[in-house]
Amino acid sequence: MREEDLEYFSGFLKEFQAETDRGAALVGAALLDKQLHDLLRSHLLDKKESLELLEGGSAPLGTFSARIKASYCLGLITDLEHRELQLIRKVRNEFAHQTHGLTFQNEKIASLCGNLLDRMPDAKENGIERPIRAKFIDSVLFTSLALWYRPQHAAGLKAKQRQWPY
Repeated sequence: MREEDLEYFSGFLKEFQAETDRGAALVGAALLDKQLHDLLRSHLLDKKESLELLEGGSAPLGTFSARIKASYCLGLITDLEHRELQLIRKVRNEFAHQTHGLTFQNEKIASLCGNLLDRMPDAKENGIERPIRAKFIDSVLFTSLALWYRPQHAAGLKAKQRQWPY
């Protein structure tokens, strides 16, 4: 990772881990949403219409959900990344739409997080019970790192205007 990116990520990580449960769900999802925005932007044509798809109040690709689906359908994220992002989105939505008292210990949140990829599978084998929040944070961080330089790679596969033979 480049030094400036490492510095940014370290600062984000420090703040992210200090957040409340609600804050962690919202901030973690916001980071991934921004990364998907950048990924799609790097892949789409360099046209104002591309920005209109991604930004603004009625942008078709202006939501986390739409960006996940578009990135997946364009082959810009893997099956596993798609699955993790959808679960993170659902956790974020639970926190965003509940006004009070929600934590990672909530039955629905814990169930959603239980479906995230366990990034530390040997912890359980060694008798270490990791908190649900830690599993969510791990998923956000590992997914974010996987997507970190994806926009630069996707730019090499950039959409292009074509002349059709008919």
